[in-house]
Amino acid sequence: MRSVGHEALPVRRKRRPWLVALPLALVVVLGLAWTAFWFQAASVTRTVLAGWQENEAALGRTYKCAEQDVGGFPFRFELRCTDPIAELRSATPPATLAARAAVVVAQIWQPTLIIAEATGPLQIGDVGAAPVLSVNWSLAQASLRGLPTDPERLSVVLDRPMATSLDGSTAGLLGQAGRAEFHARIAAGSARQNPVLDLALSLDEAIAPALGRFGAVPVDLDAVGVLRGLPSLRPRSLKETLRALQAAGGRLEVTRARLQQGDVIATGTGTLGLSPRGALDGELQLVVVNADKLLPLLGIDQLVNQLLPQATRERLAPGLDRLLPGLGNVLRGGGGGGGVAADALGPATELEGKRAVRVPLRFADGAVMLGPFKVGQLAPLY
Repeated sequence: MRSVGHEALPVRRKRRPWLVALPLALVVVLGLAWTAFWFQAASVTRTVLAGWQENEAALGRTYKCAEQDVGGFPFRFELRCTDPIAELRSATPPATLAARAAVVVAQIWQPTLIIAEATGPLQIGDVGAAPVLSVNWSLAQASLRGLPTDPERLSVVLDRPMATSLDGSTAGLLGQAGRAEFHARIAAGSARQNPVLDLALSLDEAIAPALGRFGAVPVDLDAVGVLRGLPSLRPRSLKETLRALQAAGGRLEVTRARLQQGDVIATGTGTLGLSPRGALDGELQLVVVNADKLLPLLGIDQLVNQLLPQATRERLAPGLDRLLPGLGNVLRGGGGGGGVAADALGPATELEGKRAVRVPLRFADGAVMLGPFKVGQLAPLY
């Protein structure tokens, strides 16, 4: 007889439900830990901020918010301030700055990059008095890399900025632009000692009616330079900063600048400083396209015609030609219509494929000289 074999029955494995729940439990634990970490860090942020405000108040600088809140959970810290006011009583003169709102943000994984946005207008005036200046914009953003006490790089961008005087005697538009950008970084030294700063400024479609005909025509400006001579970057008023810069023999080295106003294009390099009384000193070497259109904007042709009668201009012209070729043509009313010949300013050259002239722009204790012509007088900066 054949024996009948028995087939092996499958072994049922015992289920382990905790293996299914483990990933979920880990997520919950990590979430709770992260939540505890964020709220603890937010509490520390409030404590540090309060301590900083107290230290600043002891130095005569008070910062207040009508409402202040720390948020941004779970991946960033966000400080919101409604109606921020800064009273700088230690400044010379004391000043008050007030805006509508401000928000400051730092990502958890990049705490040394701080981004801020402000809502205007920003109103500036003496402490306890009505504001005398208002600055507004459609968008204002700033970023700071490094710690507030030890910054490395700062960038500020304003879309459609506008500055208006609120002083009764001079009320009105001071200047505006389509866009303004400012960038600064520490190239050498540190914020605490002898910083060397790389600076960049950009203005699009900027006008300044207070500058007369020249300021009424929109200007595009791009400038890059290096500032040397500041003892530190500790908070000071602008006037105190300029005084410290002048006392240390500080200079701004303009490594590249380009200005365009209509058909007039100018590039320049040079060095600028301050005289003992706080007026601008230094010289920029310019290359100018369509310089004959620039001089009427500065009013030089009218100034020459008003100061000298025609006979005197004709008599002096040959001597001026020997001093600087083409200069006598200014006095003769060169160009057929009383205009100024470009050759009157300096030797011919080329810029961006266009005929141009080289001309020095000098600043001597506030006096502004374009070639041989005095085109203005700047007031001391402090």
